[in-house]
Amino acid sequence: MSTSTHISSRQNPQALLSLIEETCRKITPVWPLDSFVAVNPYLGLIDRPFTEVGNYLAETTGEYLYMERAWFAKKIITGAIKVSDLTEAANQLKCDIDVNSIKQAAQCEPTPKKPLPLLALELNRRDAPPFLAFVTDQISGYLAAHYDRGQALWHIPCEAEKRLYSSWRQYTLIDRSSGAAGLKGVRKNLLCVSEHSEEALSWALAQIDLPEEQLADYLFATLKSIGGWASYCRYLLWQAELQGEENDDLRDLMVIRLVWDALILMEMDEPTRQRWRLKMSEWQRQRGFQSNEDMPIDEILLTAAEISFRRKVASGLKSKPENLPAAPPEIQAAFCIDVRSEVFRRHLEASMPNLETIGFAGFFGVPVEYCRLDESYTRSHMPVLLKPVFRAQQVGDKAIAERQHARLSRSATWKQFKLSAASCFTFVESAGLSYVPRLLADTLGWHRPSLPPDEAGLTAKERSQLHPALIGANGGALSEQEKIKLAEGMLRGLGLIDRFARIILLAGHGTSTTNNPHRAGLDCGACAGQTGEVSARVAASLLNEPAVRLGLAAKGIRIPRDTRFIAALHDTTTDQVSLLDVPTTGIDPAILKAVTQALEQAGELTRLERLVTLDKQVDQQSAARHVIHRGRDWSQVRPEWGLAGNGAFIAAPRWRTRGLDLRGRAFLHDYDWRKDPDFGVLTLIMTAPLVVASWINLQYYGSTVDNERLGCGNKVLHNVVGGLVGVLEGNSGDLRIGLSLQSLHNGETWRHEPLRLNAFIEAPTDALDRIIQDHPMLRQLVDNHWVNFCQIDERGGVKRRFANGNWRKD
Repeated sequence: MSTSTHISSRQNPQALLSLIEETCRKITPVWPLDSFVAVNPYLGLIDRPFTEVGNYLAETTGEYLYMERAWFAKKIITGAIKVSDLTEAANQLKCDIDVNSIKQAAQCEPTPKKPLPLLALELNRRDAPPFLAFVTDQISGYLAAHYDRGQALWHIPCEAEKRLYSSWRQYTLIDRSSGAAGLKGVRKNLLCVSEHSEEALSWALAQIDLPEEQLADYLFATLKSIGGWASYCRYLLWQAELQGEENDDLRDLMVIRLVWDALILMEMDEPTRQRWRLKMSEWQRQRGFQSNEDMPIDEILLTAAEISFRRKVASGLKSKPENLPAAPPEIQAAFCIDVRSEVFRRHLEASMPNLETIGFAGFFGVPVEYCRLDESYTRSHMPVLLKPVFRAQQVGDKAIAERQHARLSRSATWKQFKLSAASCFTFVESAGLSYVPRLLADTLGWHRPSLPPDEAGLTAKERSQLHPALIGANGGALSEQEKIKLAEGMLRGLGLIDRFARIILLAGHGTSTTNNPHRAGLDCGACAGQTGEVSARVAASLLNEPAVRLGLAAKGIRIPRDTRFIAALHDTTTDQVSLLDVPTTGIDPAILKAVTQALEQAGELTRLERLVTLDKQVDQQSAARHVIHRGRDWSQVRPEWGLAGNGAFIAAPRWRTRGLDLRGRAFLHDYDWRKDPDFGVLTLIMTAPLVVASWINLQYYGSTVDNERLGCGNKVLHNVVGGLVGVLEGNSGDLRIGLSLQSLHNGETWRHEPLRLNAFIEAPTDALDRIIQDHPMLRQLVDNHWVNFCQIDERGGVKRRFANGNWRKD
């Protein structure tokens, strides 16, 4: 995967900058804690086939792309993976390997490949920590202070006009830690390096003096050695480009890392340098070498496990609807396609047979950014792939905002006092006893869960007096035509163009946990790591407007006069659903009572099913109390499983899967291609929800197969960095990305099965092929085997898409 372009920092600086840019694009962005969303950790590499990327990562950074073989071997022994699955997998991959050889190979782990020998890792003193550990700590410590978002009590003076590299250089010139690490000449040598990033880059590469064929791989491995912070800088670039701006921090971080290598090299004697260059030459010669025992066994085992999973899903799909009534149901309830909603929807339908559920992205097609009362800062409430079009402005009495600000300010001042140097020796003696009630409440789970930013500092009564109002992104009012167009798009996406129930719930989702830095990762990914409350309330309010309904009727969508849309919020930790902004008129109390009771019963059944996966056997009466306590317990490492176990994406009419127990492993999106003549809705589904689902799936995949590099380790050891930037595992090292072990493993077995997403979509194959071909990111995911793409035909049969648009049964 190295570039074939000849690079010379002296002769062709533009080509070098292009190579730097190409390398930076291989890094995946990671969102900060207050908007933490799942991201495909291989995003920058999906233009290459899955297997090729596995070899590339193993050779350059040492990352693993496949689960340990012992996990597959256990599945073979238990029968979860059948002989026929192994045979079919080998045939699909065109590998001439018999089943017995595959089984035998599954009993032995492959010999790890030696990754590229980085300077900071290879050139070390005897009996001393590697220089790479010091370099990582030094850069990480600086960046934590540089990007601090309110956590630090003392701040690094920042000059707005200085780029990241220049600021780091200034900081490092007064930092004396390198001498203690054994690098005595860093300050003297760094004084000779330009303060301009481009000139420093050329200087560093001239010092390292790599052959041109090794440069691209070395740049990538070097940047990945500080991969957590590189991912955060990639996020800053992603956000800047959404706004049509630029950000140089990621390029500067690469320069910083290369300058450190050059500074280390300058302190080494010539024999040591030569040993490193010999290692680089040996590494280059060994690239691409594959012994007989390293044949594509891992790919066969993974493919076989996916075949087994797809077979189980496909066998449950219904071939025809069973007693589908022509009349509309009493209740329709739209939920996010999140896999946790699958369990709740199944139990809700069983609790109230005359109720239909709908699966749709949790932002309900409302592309908004949200601005709280009396603030100017906005937060996106839609998939991070897209840019907001409208704004949801919180409205209400400004005195409420003033009281909220005052309470939060007092809390921040008190916290700063507790942590200040003046009080650190006297605080415990003077105030320690007053904290006994709080400690008891925390331990026994008597207090409320930690509040999200939109609720912090507000009483329940004050919250009820605030609501989001839809306006234009520039702050102006929306025209009636803009509202009608938005409402039409929402309803067509939901598949609601006829058969309207009298009550239609729009249920967003969120979570309630305590002492959990990654709380946002359990909220709605379709709302950019926020709860779906704002989106649901804005959507319901819009669809209840008489003028909007009148405009929709002119477009052929006639909503009955007695139909009311009600916003709701599904708490995925407690499985309680709260109704929001219930209209005071036009609601039949009997129907409202019936749906409330059905929601309560579905919550009880969902809690009981979910608690079994959390290894907790409780009766129905104590289930609610137990899950509420889990959310309030400050020591709880897994208040819920989140999206662990996800493996399928199904876009089809609900009757195909209604009653099917998918065990909370499927993203369920309602879609009927017969109501979508131009396939506009299908295009949206495949280019947004499906891509987001693949991001979620691959984040869980990467965090499972290589948690050391793509996950964030043990959450018990996490320390928040920069307020909301991210976490460290311990008190030093690189910024950690991905998911913790506790989100994937129950202490005995893996809760998440690392399989690539299996997408099942009911639509004509020519339409599917055309959409895949027209959208590069989607085409790369499908054609390079990052996603297994299947079609559901009219009889419920399943075909899988292979190379060159070849569809055949799996």
